[in-house]
Amino acid sequence: MLLLGFAVLVAGVVVWLVLTSPAPSPVAEKPSGKPSPDAIAITPETAKPSAPESTPAEKPAALPPTVEKSTPKDTAPAPASTQPVPKSGADTMTGAGTMTQSPPTPGAPVPGATAVEPKPKAPETPPAKPVVVQKTPTTPTTPKSMARAIVPKKLPPVQHDPALLQVTNLGPLPRIGSDGRLPRQVYAKPFDVADKRPRVAIVVSGLGLSAAATESAIQGLPGSVTLAFAPYSARLNEWIRLARAAGHEVLINVPMEPTNYPAYDPGPQTLLTSLNAEGNLDRLLWSLSRGTGYVGVVDFLGSRFTTSRKHMLPVLRAINERGLLYLDSGSSPLSVSAVVASDVKMAWAMATLTLDQRASRTEIDRKFSELEQRAKRDKRAIGIASPYPVSLERVATWVRQLEARGIAIAPISALAGVTTATKKK
Repeated sequence: MLLLGFAVLVAGVVVWLVLTSPAPSPVAEKPSGKPSPDAIAITPETAKPSAPESTPAEKPAALPPTVEKSTPKDTAPAPASTQPVPKSGADTMTGAGTMTQSPPTPGAPVPGATAVEPKPKAPETPPAKPVVVQKTPTTPTTPKSMARAIVPKKLPPVQHDPALLQVTNLGPLPRIGSDGRLPRQVYAKPFDVADKRPRVAIVVSGLGLSAAATESAIQGLPGSVTLAFAPYSARLNEWIRLARAAGHEVLINVPMEPTNYPAYDPGPQTLLTSLNAEGNLDRLLWSLSRGTGYVGVVDFLGSRFTTSRKHMLPVLRAINERGLLYLDSGSSPLSVSAVVASDVKMAWAMATLTLDQRASRTEIDRKFSELEQRAKRDKRAIGIASPYPVSLERVATWVRQLEARGIAIAPISALAGVTTATKKK
């Protein structure tokens, strides 16, 4: 009896379990099978609104498709108002908003094709246009800077006019044109001869051997400063072209024998008192054939050679016959170039002062002060310097000061003349 009672009890429990459990299972199956789109949209969405509210960046991606189908998601317009935010260039560059919105949109529209239509709003974010705005300011600035770099008073490029050149085995040599044109006039820097202010010419000599010093002189000095180049420079024609483009008038250095020769040797083409006229003329023509576009010659370290009338006469005559001027560097107070130039009747000038015989800032400034006084007294003065860094720096400074004090900085061609020889003191 006990066993029968226990069996009945167990059967009752099983029946009770069977009756209770099957009822909820079909209920759950029916809503999941029939309204699958609605139930899935409702049940997950009801749980999602709270989470997306904390992450508004994900909301615009999942909410737009559900907003169209379900009314309970009326709270979604708030995130929809955040959609214009990504249209700003800053938000699109952030990447966090646009990258999370664009991938979910292709996934969400799968249930409804209408979801694809609102998403073009994301591509509407061509705030790449602001990036174009950043490019536009940079492009106009570069041409402006380039325009500023161009020197307005540059000299015309050297034209290899056959009328002014004589072709020789050494190279092209300057000559007077058949129409009477002179190289010293054709290649001269324009200057207002009617200017009544005292004139100062500044010549930097010995350029072309050091690229750094030559570039500093060409680019760093005002175009009113005359530049003289050594004939030994391998880039002579290039330096002359750049110097003229920067507005500088150009001379050629002709090495001449100094008093301390041969302890100090200006080079293999130096004009020497130990050579005859023919030998010195050959060396002179070699120096003149190295380049074109210069107005004349300035001696380089000719403290001994310039004191010999016998040797200077054929040299200055040859220079004059080629339509060039001659500048005496003032290396010797005993120079005879003034008398010889007067006899030859050539355009001639002599340096008033060597500005950096002692290459110190104090000494150069003192020499410039003296040069200024000489210019005011004699109405003209010529200073010559070497391309030392301190010299180039002080020349650039003093040129501005002299111009501000009513002194005209002139090219050497504006101070050289036939009558200049009689004014030597």
